[in-house]
Amino acid sequence: MTEATRKPRMLEKRIQCQYDDLPGSERALADLILEFPGDLLVYSATELSERGGVSKAAVTRFVKRLGYQDYREMQREVREAQEAGEPVYLNTGLLGPAPDSTRLQQHLERDIANLRQTFEAVSPDDLGEVVRRCLTARRVWVLGFRNSYFFAAYLRRQLIQVRSDVTLLPAAGQTLMEELAGATPDDLMIAVGLRRRTPALGRAMKIVRDLGVPIAFFTDRVAVTTPKFATWTFPCQVRGMSLFDSYVAVISLANYLCTEVVAAAGEGGRERLSRIEDLFALMEEIDPSN
Repeated sequence: MTEATRKPRMLEKRIQCQYDDLPGSERALADLILEFPGDLLVYSATELSERGGVSKAAVTRFVKRLGYQDYREMQREVREAQEAGEPVYLNTGLLGPAPDSTRLQQHLERDIANLRQTFEAVSPDDLGEVVRRCLTARRVWVLGFRNSYFFAAYLRRQLIQVRSDVTLLPAAGQTLMEELAGATPDDLMIAVGLRRRTPALGRAMKIVRDLGVPIAFFTDRVAVTTPKFATWTFPCQVRGMSLFDSYVAVISLANYLCTEVVAAAGEGGRERLSRIEDLFALMEEIDPSN
C-alpha cells in the first residue's frame, strides 16, 4: 500500500474532520501532531503544550474536541500504530539536528541492542532443527513479500550454494499456487514476514501448513497472527532510531543459519561449492580481479 493510498488512522481522520474549525492554538497542535505523530509518546501533555507554544488547557480542549477521553487514550492509538510499524507514526520531531557523533553512537547502540535481544530469544534447538531440514528436505521454498523479499532472496542465495532445489517466492510473472502445487510434507518453507506484512503472507502460510509443509518463520517481535502457522518462529528486534526499521538482527540471524547449514553439509557441501566455482570460471561470470 503506497503512502498516497494508506488508510488514515482514526487520529488523522479526527484532526482532518475538525481542522477547518479549530481555533489558532489548537490548529498549531494539529499541525505539530500531523507532522510528527510519534511525539505523542515522547511528550506529556504539558511538554506538548510547551513545544506547541500553547497552554495546557488548549491541549485538553483539543483532545476532548477530537473525541478522546483523555491524552492517554490518544497516546494508546499512536502506540498501536508504532507497534504495527506504520512509518508516519515512527517519525518524531526528535530527529532534528544533532551532533554527528551523538547520532552515530545512538544508531550503533540501538543496533547492538537489537542483535542482543534477538539472539537471546533464539532457541538453539529450533535453529538446529531448521538447519537439519535445510539439508534433508526434498525442496526448500523461501517466501517473502515487500521488504521481506530482500531477506528471502538472501537466504535463497546462500542456501543454493550448498544444495539444489531452493525456490524463491513469489517468482516474477507467476502466481504462488502455481509454484506451490507440488509442495509436500518432505519440503521445508522458510518464510520472512517483517512488519508491515501483506495479507497474502498469512494466507500462503496457512495453505502451506495445511499441506503439511513445516515452516520456519523469520519475523519481528510484535507479529501476532502469522506465527501460529509456523512450525518454528524466530522473532527479531527491528526497532530503529527513526521511521526506518533496523534489520541488522534479521540479516545476522539469516547469515548464522546459512553458515550453520554450510558447516553441517560437510564434504558434500564443499564439493558443491567447488563445482560452482569451477563453473564460474568456465562461464567467466565472476571477475577475479574485483
